[in-house]
Amino acid sequence: MQGVNVKSEIGNLKKVILHRPGNELLNLTPNTLEELLFDDIPFLEVAQAEHDAFAGILREEGVEVVYLEDLMAEALDTDPGLREKFLDQWIYEAGIRTDLYTQIIKDYINSEYAGTKDMVMKTMAGINLQELPQQHTNLLVDMVSDRTKLVCAPMPNLYFTRDPFA
Repeated sequence: MQGVNVKSEIGNLKKVILHRPGNELLNLTPNTLEELLFDDIPFLEVAQAEHDAFAGILREEGVEVVYLEDLMAEALDTDPGLREKFLDQWIYEAGIRTDLYTQIIKDYINSEYAGTKDMVMKTMAGINLQELPQQHTNLLVDMVSDRTKLVCAPMPNLYFTRDPFA
């Protein structure tokens, strides 16, 4: 595999990493806009159509378009232990600090998103509480939490792939 070697940010573009807007936009809410650096909630279908047109223009100009989610899935598939390490780090960086919720989220991801690319896409989209199996923990936080609350935030800025996914 050849390493990354960028000598100019203004030269001819040969290859580009993109992310097609996906379900992460569906997890934007008015309450999370500021935190997730958005001014408004974009329409997913419009964002996807605009992305597809943009990617098409790039291809017509001879640019190789590769997708972030494909690269990530390919990287994770090189070593069976990477998926678990990735999930552990993703859950930790989402702010989950209890063993109970770490295991609930891991079980949910592994049972509902067995394919590596599907799992990557889900980590990009985020998870809200109502998606997880109802737990009867008798914990106060579980009794009073809004079921639509985000447990793991979405990554709606991924179509600006250079910064957030690096």
